Amino acid sequence: MFPGEFAGCRVLSPIKKRCFESEKPINFWGFPGRLPDSSLANDRNGVRFTASMKFASPVVWVLLAAVGLGCTSSQNTNLTPRSATPTPEANYLFETTFRTHRRGVQPENVKAWVVMGLNLYPMQTVPNTENRFEALLPLPTDRSVLRYRYKFQFTYPGVLDNNINSTMSPEYELQVNSGAQRN
Repeated sequence: MFPGEFAGCRVLSPIKKRCFESEKPINFWGFPGRLPDSSLANDRNGVRFTASMKFASPVVWVLLAAVGLGCTSSQNTNLTPRSATPTPEANYLFETTFRTHRRGVQPENVKAWVVMGLNLYPMQTVPNTENRFEALLPLPTDRSVLRYRYKFQFTYPGVLDNNINSTMSPEYELQVNSGAQRN
């Protein structure tokens, strides 16, 4: 029983002992409690909390987390065709772009690599473009399918100094055609 209650009713004042019909104790979701006219909670420090205030806090945190994660996402676009015919030099051009929504990332602070198996091949920036990278790499002649991904490393400003972060692209497949030309 809460202070100021008697026989299941809330006391209006110490002098007048009467009950409010709308504040009789009820069984709310299996727990004894009160359901006042316009709220699901009792007064706290003189502030009446309504149902929308009670359940808004988790919703606000979830929305803030979604916005925060969305603002720091990164994406790349694979510009490399899905099939390749080896040249006499057996080299192939891999191209990609990188874009991030993280604040403070400067294009000159982004580095890119092509990852094939356990090997990392550095990529160079394409002149006169922003956040576009390319690498001329040898194609293995013993495989018909080559799996690769891109790794990006960038720095962004922190509180006291710059922080380093990296991200990986999804895995891509390159079909290596035989040397015979198709008509």
